[in-house]
Amino acid sequence: MKRRQSNMKDLDFNREERCNMGNWTWDFDEKTNRIHTNSAKWDGLATPHCEDMIHMGVADMDFKTPEPVLNAVKRVLDHGILGYTIRSDAFYQAICGWYQKRYNLKLEKEWILFCPRINVAAGLCVDAFTKPEESVIMQTPSYGPLREAVLTRNRQMILCPFIRSQNGFYIDFEQLEQAISSDTRLMILCNPHNPTGTCWSEQELKKLAEFCNRHKIVVFSDEIHGDLVKQGYVHQTLLSLADVLENRLIVASSPAKTFNLPGTAVSFMIIKDKKIRERVAGSIRRAGVYDSNVFSVDTLIAAYTECDDWYESVKDYIDHNECFTREFMEDHLPDFQIMPREATYLLWIDYQKTGMTEEEMEHLLFKEAHVSVQMGSHFGEEGRGYFRINIATQKTTLEEALNRIAAAYQKYSG
Repeated sequence: MKRRQSNMKDLDFNREERCNMGNWTWDFDEKTNRIHTNSAKWDGLATPHCEDMIHMGVADMDFKTPEPVLNAVKRVLDHGILGYTIRSDAFYQAICGWYQKRYNLKLEKEWILFCPRINVAAGLCVDAFTKPEESVIMQTPSYGPLREAVLTRNRQMILCPFIRSQNGFYIDFEQLEQAISSDTRLMILCNPHNPTGTCWSEQELKKLAEFCNRHKIVVFSDEIHGDLVKQGYVHQTLLSLADVLENRLIVASSPAKTFNLPGTAVSFMIIKDKKIRERVAGSIRRAGVYDSNVFSVDTLIAAYTECDDWYESVKDYIDHNECFTREFMEDHLPDFQIMPREATYLLWIDYQKTGMTEEEMEHLLFKEAHVSVQMGSHFGEEGRGYFRINIATQKTTLEEALNRIAAAYQKYSG
């Protein structure tokens, strides 16, 4: 099966050349000790009896946030008052400017609704468009908090597994048609997809839009990883197909992943249709989540207007880390297959050739190698046989983690 050529740009160098090239101007090799800093990644998942654990599970970067963003935080602190915060016109202009620059899309300020986190936004949209016992459809394996946004609200979850090939993952449209029910009101889409790292093509998304139109389903598209595409690929935002979707669309995004500022709790929804937007706004008001973090406005503005060079550099560094990881596993861990990555800084790794159960692999990684990852079942039963790692870290940290895994697996396999 041929890979999504419509999502690829022409490259003028091959894979080996790519792995040996560097184009970053920032020091991403600099390590910062995140232990004992209330880090969800390094402290929240720490085990008391394993102080040397390398944490590669949680999806935030180990790189320092860009300097213009840090300067924005300093300006807020220097002012000395951490009061209630409104969103200025510059906040909305920064979002509109980013989408114009990156995706050639002209947004209107009134289309944008603030929400602190995309997981929260997904839950509020479940509230807005479904009633208890009605159903929401999602592909799987899928990001756990998006499923929780449905299940914790007493809605029915319809999960449709992707089609797997050697070239990656594809939407199973026949299964979607069979699985849909008369009370399905909402689809939650992850675009690009977490955990598989897939960029859905324009053809796939058009077909998905037609499916949702036929069944009168609203689409919530989580596009938080959309800016972090691999060299040679293009993120196809559903906003470019809003007319095809007949305005049944909610796109959620954030600078959090792109610029490593998830702690500022800033995300937004872009909703072109006024009726849909008003229903979501009502859900936000009822939940009382309209206040912004005191740092969120200024950090978003700085990220989207002052950090283009950092952004291009970090994507390049991540691509090099992927090349390094693939070469390492080909040489030292041939029973582990890295699935094609088209976006995100996450790798979805198939270990089924090892013959190990998830419990055995988890023991090997966590207890023997002292490397923590996200095991596949975290993303649903279809994720068993895989694990997810975050490669947005220093190459030396990545190399140490891979060496530990290789040594532990060599010991296990004899």
